[in-house]
Amino acid sequence: MAFAHIPQRVLGQQPQENLATVVHWFRIDSLRLHDNPAFNYAVTSGLRFKAIFIVDPWFNASYNNGPSVNVWRFYLESLHDLNDKLQKRPYQTRLNVFVGQPTAILPALFSRWNVSKLTFQATQVSYESKQHDEIIQRMAMEHSVVCASFFAHTLYNPNDILTCNNGRVPVSYKEFRRLLPIVGCPQEPIPEPNPLSLLLSYVAPGTSIAEGEIPTLQSLGFAPNEKLYTNHWVGGETEALSRLSKFGSHRTSLSDDPIEWLMNKDSLSPYIRFGCLSVRQLFSQLRQFAFTSVKGQALFEELTKNLLLREFAFHVGYFTPNFDQMKGNALCIQLPWDDNEQYLEAWRQGQTGFPWIDAIIRQCRQEGWAHFLARQSIAVFSTRGYMWLSWVLGKDFFQEFMLDFEQPLSSVCWMQSSCSGFFCNQIESYNPCVIGKQMDMEGQYIKTYVPELQDFPVEYIHQPWKAPQYIQEEAGCIIGVDYPKPVVDVCNQEELCCKRIQAIMTALYEMYGTNQ
Repeated sequence: MAFAHIPQRVLGQQPQENLATVVHWFRIDSLRLHDNPAFNYAVTSGLRFKAIFIVDPWFNASYNNGPSVNVWRFYLESLHDLNDKLQKRPYQTRLNVFVGQPTAILPALFSRWNVSKLTFQATQVSYESKQHDEIIQRMAMEHSVVCASFFAHTLYNPNDILTCNNGRVPVSYKEFRRLLPIVGCPQEPIPEPNPLSLLLSYVAPGTSIAEGEIPTLQSLGFAPNEKLYTNHWVGGETEALSRLSKFGSHRTSLSDDPIEWLMNKDSLSPYIRFGCLSVRQLFSQLRQFAFTSVKGQALFEELTKNLLLREFAFHVGYFTPNFDQMKGNALCIQLPWDDNEQYLEAWRQGQTGFPWIDAIIRQCRQEGWAHFLARQSIAVFSTRGYMWLSWVLGKDFFQEFMLDFEQPLSSVCWMQSSCSGFFCNQIESYNPCVIGKQMDMEGQYIKTYVPELQDFPVEYIHQPWKAPQYIQEEAGCIIGVDYPKPVVDVCNQEELCCKRIQAIMTALYEMYGTNQ
């Protein structure tokens, strides 16, 4: 999808304003006001305040066709919510939106607005993005602009972890966990700035200089019928905090029925990805909720493990070049993956002929989310389980469609699922028919996302190709015509992949040893 140009005034044509200005740069993973140290620093600086957001074309053009409409919808809704908050008291300003490379936009603003300070949340996405931040800081220095960046996308400052490990990057989860008692407890979230403290600051009125507006879906090239606020996940800090307030009680009320977890849509992960919700705020609230009941304590312990895995992924990804790729990634085993376009296209479209796999893929495409165990199923299936396709292709699919895609965490999970890195001693089998029956015994989940099989009897819903012809006719779905036959032979492919895994085991032990 080509990134549509969004008309905006030419920066150089506006007269320079004389008041000293602090610019806060909201970034794609910091779209909030609470627990935002860089924003807090800016609005309490006593300088004239300007808020900006830069839509970087890289976000849309760096892979495949760019993000899906669901990802863009959530993204734009988050920007609208942020802009609405900024227009209210005590800020009474607006979000100035620009399109282009930050290295081109920021220098023009420095001159035009008489900028003396620039604040932003430090990136933690990758080693390469860290280098980009260093370029921004050098550029600001060349323009005599003081640059203040803060780490706030994770529980811990990655440099603190590095210091506690004598400058070495912990490359295994166990090693990372051993360092945490030394680092100490995560910092408490900081509240949104006190309105009274802003009386000392000058906030530029929203009627000052109108810059570019927030893009529309249509300006990005999507169809006229695509609209905001049509998905279950509504973007923005307002919705994030509302969900957080009910999260603990709702999550502990769920039963043990797998179908309830598969269909549940209370996840906070999309809000963490875009920074609508601070991970420190989530951790703090979960810790408070732990004191309310035994279930609350269990929820805190379970989700803390997940949050710490995320911390590890962000930490190792921050210091490892090419972490989201196989080539040039020092922590990834270079496996000889097959190049099979037929398999890849069937998998990406949810047309593999395995209902459990296809239902998950279609949920990802339709909603931008799926349960962790469902994600694990499609990851194993496409890589070391049956298709033997590179994990990078699966990671790219997640980047395109998943609302909560975070590059370092997704890379760790895909490497682990494919036995390419971050390996555990035990290799779990994810037979698509067996795991499907365990998770979706009655086929409710499958029938929701694979409507072709809506009228199939339960005994054949997980293996419809085994249904007699007359049953297929009664169900109105002929396998091979209305729904595809299995794209791979489960028995043959599983045996072949098992042999390959034996070789992988040897390589993994050579890389990590037995104490992962």
